[in-house]
Amino acid sequence: MAIGSLGSLGIGSGVLTSDTLNKLKEAEMNAHLGLYNSQLETNTSRQKDLAELEAKLLAFQTAVSSLGDASQFNKKKVSPSVSGDSAAASLVVGSLSNLTNMKVIVEQLAQKDVYQSNGFKDKTASVMKSLGISGENGKTSFTITQDGRDYKIDIDESTTVAQLAEKINSVTGGKIEAKLVNTGDKDNPYRLVVQSTETGTKNNISFSGDEKLLEAMGWKLDKDSISAGGLYGFRPQGAGEEKDKISGTFSGNPKDKLLSSPEESTSFTFVIKNGERYDRFTINIDENTTYESLAKDLKKQTNGKVELSFEGNAFTFRATNGGELSLFDGGYATDADGNIDQANYARDSKATSLLSSKFGITLDTSTPQGYNVASNNENHIQKGMDAIFSVDGVKMTRPTNTITDIGPDITLELKQKGEISFNVSQDTEAISQSLESLATAYNDLMVNLNAATKYDPDAGTKGNFVGVSEIYNIKSQINNILLQTITVDGTVIVGDSDSSDGIKVSSKVSLSLADYGLTLSDGVLSFDSGKFNSKFNEDPEMAEKFFVGHNGFEDIDLVGDRVSGFDKGDIEFKEGDFTITYNDETIDLGKTANGDPFTLTGDTDVEKAQNLVDHINSFGLEGLEASFEIINQGTADQKIQFKIKGTSGSNLEIQGNSDFLKKFGLSSRTIYSVYKEETGTFGILKNTMGEIMSSDGSFGGYKESLTKESKNLNETIENTKKSIEGRYDTMWSRWAAYDSIIAKLNNQASVISNMINAANNQNS
Repeated sequence: MAIGSLGSLGIGSGVLTSDTLNKLKEAEMNAHLGLYNSQLETNTSRQKDLAELEAKLLAFQTAVSSLGDASQFNKKKVSPSVSGDSAAASLVVGSLSNLTNMKVIVEQLAQKDVYQSNGFKDKTASVMKSLGISGENGKTSFTITQDGRDYKIDIDESTTVAQLAEKINSVTGGKIEAKLVNTGDKDNPYRLVVQSTETGTKNNISFSGDEKLLEAMGWKLDKDSISAGGLYGFRPQGAGEEKDKISGTFSGNPKDKLLSSPEESTSFTFVIKNGERYDRFTINIDENTTYESLAKDLKKQTNGKVELSFEGNAFTFRATNGGELSLFDGGYATDADGNIDQANYARDSKATSLLSSKFGITLDTSTPQGYNVASNNENHIQKGMDAIFSVDGVKMTRPTNTITDIGPDITLELKQKGEISFNVSQDTEAISQSLESLATAYNDLMVNLNAATKYDPDAGTKGNFVGVSEIYNIKSQINNILLQTITVDGTVIVGDSDSSDGIKVSSKVSLSLADYGLTLSDGVLSFDSGKFNSKFNEDPEMAEKFFVGHNGFEDIDLVGDRVSGFDKGDIEFKEGDFTITYNDETIDLGKTANGDPFTLTGDTDVEKAQNLVDHINSFGLEGLEASFEIINQGTADQKIQFKIKGTSGSNLEIQGNSDFLKKFGLSSRTIYSVYKEETGTFGILKNTMGEIMSSDGSFGGYKESLTKESKNLNETIENTKKSIEGRYDTMWSRWAAYDSIIAKLNNQASVISNMINAANNQNS
């Protein structure tokens, strides 16, 4: 109840008034709350100053963290021999690369495959009507083939030229781009341009379908020329249901030669389809090729995926992995200079004749292939090509002009034909800038710290944190690290360092920040970039050890249980039974690296163990190596122990069927790579700053204590107010009751007094 809300208090007594109670309550409030309010005011002021100090500390901590990061010391500077628009290539080298120089010769840039159609008068006109194509029931279609995928384009009499472009874009899912261009031709200005979205021969475009439509579009097919991505092969006429085989009979002896003329040659190409995957193998046949030698060549060149076997006068070509087997009567095409063109295949009448005469095979050529147009077709305005270039004399090809797989953390961008050299060196500019930023952040921090902890008895002033050891000690903690000397493994120059007589030898070297141009004088930190560059370039590796330390992930060493008994039966690998994940890449050991089913081979435990280890390593996971150890070799208790080592800092995950993994002494598990840090100067300072700023550290802990103190003070003040208010509300109620009694008594006294006075007046 608010005192004074009833103004009648005190009417009866003239003493127990609201004003009296308010003065009493105010006096008690001041007596009880004065100390708390003073403490809260100090707390608020300190929190404000602490926020300013925290900003300075965070700025300093950021500068320290950058210098405590090993990647800062691995940044590379690339100096090209040619720059600007005339440069044949550009090079970006990251911190993980050890590259020092590179010479690049660009012979050919990768480019897209581009076709244009014949001209159309009106883009809104019907394609079929404009080209005079009737189709079947007013409909027709053609197929665009790219990299083993067919995209069927359906057209009817209502399909306009503009809609045809939209259909191609939609059906191909962006793999092929179609657009209309206005050439400005007076009669037929609109042409449809169709091109591969990406560069490289594997993305080349080929066609099949309504040949009259394609010819009218300007894309007449050359059915003897097939794009590599569109070669599906043919099955023989009358072939049986077993699609993994091509069988027949031959006359003669397996040792007979296939070709009769001395200088005659041709090729067969075998195609295996597994799902959406196609494997193609071209086998060359010359004057010395016999049935038997063809069988040997076929097995060798296909890595056993295709075999030719004989039984009497019967023969069988068989896809050993169960895929669908087809044949093509020809091989790789050749260009105008006679060079092999692996982006295209060409039919050869000699191969057609050889299949018929020696194997009794007539191919069913009705199966659509991805056919090219004639080589002189002007509407094929740009042929898709791979980039051809050499790096340090090694010739290479890639489907793109952006090369990222020639070395770790290296990106080479090909720009034009020509030659260019690159020198790669350590980039110290970023480190130098970080040290400059560190000095600035340190000096700003110290100005704030000094003001906050300074006491001036003459002026009678003091900072908010005078006597607060948690804040005062921060300065000494930082300075002790900045001024310390660390001994690292490095090199020293023995002999005359200014002449060729001086040589570098390995040695323990004691270093301080002053050696690298960072000096502390009269409380001010200064940085000399010239001194830093000179010292750093003497031994960059030593500088990194001093600044950062040895940072990196520890190797993973997975050692399985000792096992035996591999030779007691076949171990069948199935998909999902044994997988390994490393470097964010998962391999399924149920398949080989090229996707075929894997079979564990060998007659003994050791042979099978070696076969499995070779299989794991064949996937080429960077930094991962499988091996095994023979325990108690040559004894009845001989065991095999598998080991997997990871050296690239990735976690290692083994998953699969628990019973199956147990056969190899393994189990489903994940081993996490542990980061190890042997700290240098800024590694130590980075850790120290982290500790200082943490909730358990001096600054973080003090900050948290101020927050708690503020909360407690506010709660105490509020509770004290409520207590005093409650007591005075009770007091007011009591005083009101007392005042009412006094008023009644006063009233009774007044009545009696009046009666006495009246009686006296009557007697007088």
